[in-house]
Amino acid sequence: MFSKKNIKDIPTEGTSHSLGSRKLLLGKDDTTSKYFEAYTYGYLPPGEKWEMHKHDNIVETCVVVKGSGVVRDGHSNEETFEPGDRFVFPANTNHEIQNIGHEEAEFYFFRLQDQ
Repeated sequence: MFSKKNIKDIPTEGTSHSLGSRKLLLGKDDTTSKYFEAYTYGYLPPGEKWEMHKHDNIVETCVVVKGSGVVRDGHSNEETFEPGDRFVFPANTNHEIQNIGHEEAEFYFFRLQDQ
């Protein structure tokens, strides 16, 4: 049997590394995949950033939906972002995301267990 849930009915929660927030669209308990970790929708206010962090043994893909800013990694690499951009952070890679625009930035995040 399939399941259905409207995104507006999913509660918004804080994140552990900033003033940003997210909605957990799909979690580990929602699937039987041994590699799936999470599918979230993130919100980052203007001027804020998700501080430098990493995900242990988790590959994270980020798709920018709205806003503009900068993505940095732990090796001083930096890229700007705008809607439509996609970033892949290999497992155990330090990274941060900063909103340098004037509107809230929004993202889809996919997290998968690395082998």
